Amino acid sequence: MPRETKRKTPLKLPDLRPGNWYGEILGGCTINFGQVVQPGPPRQSVEFTYMLMPAAFTMTEVGFTWPGVIMIMTPTPMKTEFLYAGHLFKAEHLLCLNLSLEVTRGQFSDMLRMVEAKRLRSFHFSVEDGTNGSWPVFSWGMSAAFA
Repeated sequence: MPRETKRKTPLKLPDLRPGNWYGEILGGCTINFGQVVQPGPPRQSVEFTYMLMPAAFTMTEVGFTWPGVIMIMTPTPMKTEFLYAGHLFKAEHLLCLNLSLEVTRGQFSDMLRMVEAKRLRSFHFSVEDGTNGSWPVFSWGMSAAFA
């Protein structure tokens, strides 16, 4: 009796599109602080502060959920102009999205308290048309749970 071979159909993921997204923060995060001296002239010391948190991202119109990571960064004092609130990136060979958000020092300080209390739960953001695996973030927001 001939043995039937089953063809595996490759997983077809929905295309990422501009629009409204929402998501859930899935667990604890890491907070990173540091400083690096930039070569000059003149040499300048630049600080960096950011947090990473695991998340799930869902495009409102499609309903498909991607695993991913949110990276929240505070700008260095040298950076004064921001064209976008962040960017959404798609990993080339992985089923994973990365959301990079720019926040003010004040927002970061407020978020630290919420992270420490494990109260950050969900988020939403809007992206514009993107190119080369990157979609600019137009707006974003997060919510914290209080009992």
